[in-house]
Formats: sequence, structure tokens, C-alpha cells
Amino acid sequence: MTNADTNKDLGNYDAQSELTAALKNDDELSTLAKGGFHNLVAEQDKPFPRVVFSELNNRPTKHADDEEVKATVNFQVSIFNNSQTVMHEKAMVKAIDRIMKALSYRKYDSQSLYEKDTKLYHKPLRYEKNFY
Repeated sequence: MTNADTNKDLGNYDAQSELTAALKNDDELSTLAKGGFHNLVAEQDKPFPRVVFSELNNRPTKHADDEEVKATVNFQVSIFNNSQTVMHEKAMVKAIDRIMKALSYRKYDSQSLYEKDTKLYHKPLRYEKNFY
């Protein structure tokens, strides 16, 4: 991506729309994510598994001649499963990793969590991408 592609406003590039489209348009992941794709919070009545994503950061990280020449975007893509759907987690992680790699994101963090209060399995995956 060049500065001309983003009108030299790299820190405000709409990375969320790009990610949303990529997740929703992937046949394998759409089949696995019965509860759909949600920004920030999923509706309580949606089935599991669910994918919830959020933009953690979208900021200019380098300037030259008073122009943004590099921006960094971070996303968290979380998979939520209950005890009946947790067996799909690995396949979903692989699909999300494949999608994010195709969008030129690199994974920098991943955890396996169990939320005792909700009795849900939560797999947060964090990714970063630099735009030039």
C-alpha cells in the first residue's frame, strides 16, 4: 500500500472494513463461526462459536517531511466457544491466521483462556500490520 492509496492519512486507514470483509467472505471460517462476526461485543443470544474483533490501535508511527509515511494497526480477533463447540477452536485459529496472513498481518500474541464466570473458552489472537 502506498501513500497515494491512503491519501497520506495512514493513521486513519479503514483497516476495520478490510478485516470485516475478509473474515465474513471466507467460506471456511463463516461455516465454523455459527454465531457470526462481531465488532467489540457479540449479541448474547447468538450461538457459539463466535468471532469478536476489535481494533486496538491505528496510529502513525513514522513521519518524514511532515507527512505520515508509516502507520501501524493492531487488531484482536477473539474466538468464543462453549463446552459443546470448543473442538472447533483449532480449525478456527488456522483459518483466522490464514486470513490475517493474506492481509499482511503478523501474529504477535495468542492465549488460551477459560472464563469461569461465563463458562466460555476464549482464544484472543493479536495481530499487527504496518502500512507504508
